[in-house]
Amino acid sequence: MPYRAVLFDLDGTLIDTATDMLLTLRQLADEHQQPHNINIADYRGFITHGSAALIESIFGQPPKVERDRLQQRYLKLYQQNLNQNTHLFEGVGDLLNHLNAAAIPWGIVTNKPGWLAKPIVAHLPELSASQVLICADEVGHSKPHPEPIHQALKVVQVKAQDTLYLGDAESDVLAAHAAGTKSAVALWGYLHDHDQPEHWRAHHSFNNPHELLALFQAK
Repeated sequence: MPYRAVLFDLDGTLIDTATDMLLTLRQLADEHQQPHNINIADYRGFITHGSAALIESIFGQPPKVERDRLQQRYLKLYQQNLNQNTHLFEGVGDLLNHLNAAAIPWGIVTNKPGWLAKPIVAHLPELSASQVLICADEVGHSKPHPEPIHQALKVVQVKAQDTLYLGDAESDVLAAHAAGTKSAVALWGYLHDHDQPEHWRAHHSFNNPHELLALFQAK
């Protein structure tokens, strides 16, 4: 096997949260009578950069106090909409089942706050075998800082150089490199039109989860 453990980003890598997150953004915009034309196809690329990027996509760049207030309101609304439409990306279940059957430990490292990430992970039975869930707010650092990955490695007890980290953002690749793991890009994730993953210097890029699954199957 090429790696002894796999760590995953959450949104845009294991799960598709776009519908719930963007329906919440519409709700926030309507609440503030802010004109919008929010559709999932055009806004998916903002999701990987977090709620602040979603806020700015609608409200521009308001003063920090106002942006923070909008962001907190957005997260509160999103909490009410969790798990309405969220699901695994196609092929992720097969990949996780193979890792489980092969006794390859895997876990989740996300910038999503724990109070949002944990209910989502608990709602999806395929994620129950995750050996670790590291959320940035509980560590005190967000990716691209390596500390969240370092914390996950301590739990799975596998060396960084024997671990693959998969995400859909450049910050995921940077975090993997800083932590000493190998890096991979989930090209099925929330890539923006302006993103250039071919320039991120990741060790691997995968068009779908089955391509990653093939990496772990016997030749």
